[in-house]
Amino acid sequence: MRTEKCMLAQAGDEKQIDQMIASGNWKFTWKYDGERGILKVGEEITLYNRSGKSINTQFPEIVEMASHLPFGVFDGEIYVSSNASNKDKPTTSGRTSVNEADAKLLARIKPATFMCFDVLEYEGRNVENEPYENRMEIISKISVKGFEPVIPIKNPKEIWTQMLSNGDEGMVAKRIGSKYAHCRSPDWIKLKTFVEDDFDVVGITSEKREVSALVLRGGLKVNCALDGASYTRLISSLVKEGTMMVCADGTLATRIKNKLTAKVKYLHKSETGLRFPILRDLEGF
Repeated sequence: MRTEKCMLAQAGDEKQIDQMIASGNWKFTWKYDGERGILKVGEEITLYNRSGKSINTQFPEIVEMASHLPFGVFDGEIYVSSNASNKDKPTTSGRTSVNEADAKLLARIKPATFMCFDVLEYEGRNVENEPYENRMEIISKISVKGFEPVIPIKNPKEIWTQMLSNGDEGMVAKRIGSKYAHCRSPDWIKLKTFVEDDFDVVGITSEKREVSALVLRGGLKVNCALDGASYTRLISSLVKEGTMMVCADGTLATRIKNKLTAKVKYLHKSETGLRFPILRDLEGF
């Protein structure tokens, strides 16, 4: 069986949703936040991560489940539903770094599910070039405990509104009639539920350069994604207090006197920080 790269989604914008729905050319599926997996089922069973490394020992429950599947190659997300309430990290966080004995214990205590959203081979037939909707029909007929087909949702606009309220991960839009491509493809569009806020900047960290990250009020952090003249101007204008502070994630930072405001785009906010924070703008220098 092959070990080519898996298909990846391009980043999209929530402003595209209405237009995509109106076009009738897209199906929308729930986006799950776990560990990407390619499950190859034959005389032998191998579960690969996105890098092509076998993770059989980390997820023995998925391997056992796969023994009940038809022969084929399935693409999906390994998802631990019991960890879904922790929205500032993937639900499989910690599973890929434990030893084999602990992995077997966790498989019983907090079992993972293979959320299957595509199929490349099925019962000896290559189906990569068949239309997306045909491939969805194949996986929707599989009924095995621990294997969950990720089928298109019927009311994407309503679900998107709920996702924004609940802080859920987002959706993936998939083009009707598209083939499975072993690359990052415009036929899959990733729509995340990012929000944007203004934050007062109260400090800086200096791990890799003089200002590596900006510390926001509340001890939250965002990487200082300024380059060239803007970064030089920030450095020359900074007035440090000379005292230290502890950030929400436990790291130390230097307090500053400047009154800076950072516009930050992020996925979720928790007590320990922002998830996927992106500095959109910085004012006051």
